[in-house]
Amino acid sequence: MRLTGHTVLVTGGSSGIGLALARAFRARGNGVLAAARRPERLAQAAREVPGLLTETCDVTREDDVRRLVAAAVERLGGISILVNNAGVQFNDDYAVDNPDTILPHVDQEIAVNLTALVKLTALAMPLLAREAEAAVVNVSSALALAPKQSAPVYCATKAAVRSFTKALRYQLETRAPSVRVFEVLPPLVDTEMTRGRGGRKLSPEAVADAALRGMATDRWEIRLGLTRMLALVTRVHPPLAERMVRRR
Repeated sequence: MRLTGHTVLVTGGSSGIGLALARAFRARGNGVLAAARRPERLAQAAREVPGLLTETCDVTREDDVRRLVAAAVERLGGISILVNNAGVQFNDDYAVDNPDTILPHVDQEIAVNLTALVKLTALAMPLLAREAEAAVVNVSSALALAPKQSAPVYCATKAAVRSFTKALRYQLETRAPSVRVFEVLPPLVDTEMTRGRGGRKLSPEAVADAALRGMATDRWEIRLGLTRMLALVTRVHPPLAERMVRRR
């Protein structure tokens, strides 16, 4: 698909992958509205990316999500590319951690990583479907292919995002063929969320560049870095793939 002249809404757009994607879309002449929870981070993003529009939004609140879609219509004139990027991860140990600590984390991870993505997609779909060319871009994870032991709920939500993305693509192929559905599957990326975790991280800019190159060639599943190898191993030897990721 073409990647210029669009109106783009990016969640989690104040830092990390979201900000890199917002910057990459702006560099190609698109109107971009970046949404995030912290206004001070959005203000910094707007200073870094000329012409970037921002909107404060807590995606776990349905009224905020509805207001965000309305803001996109008012400030961009619509939505032709929706980037569902917002995400959160907690490393809870169910064997030793206090349930009173775990339970709020469960609610937040599911709400941010899955529920908000599904609701925002539903609310944006009438706007996307009226465009001659449009896209939903869901940022999942290599952990959608094989989980790691330290973040069971995060892995579960990313697997659910992968399944939702495929099913949505099947629906739209016949009912709204102008709307493409992409899944971006990065490995470990150097963001605030992954600070202090692991090594061999991709930069957010590398993820954004690969995502847009994949979209330009209509590659529905955009696998980056080590995710490509993991996907291959998952097909030929699933137990080995699980061992590769389990303790990361």
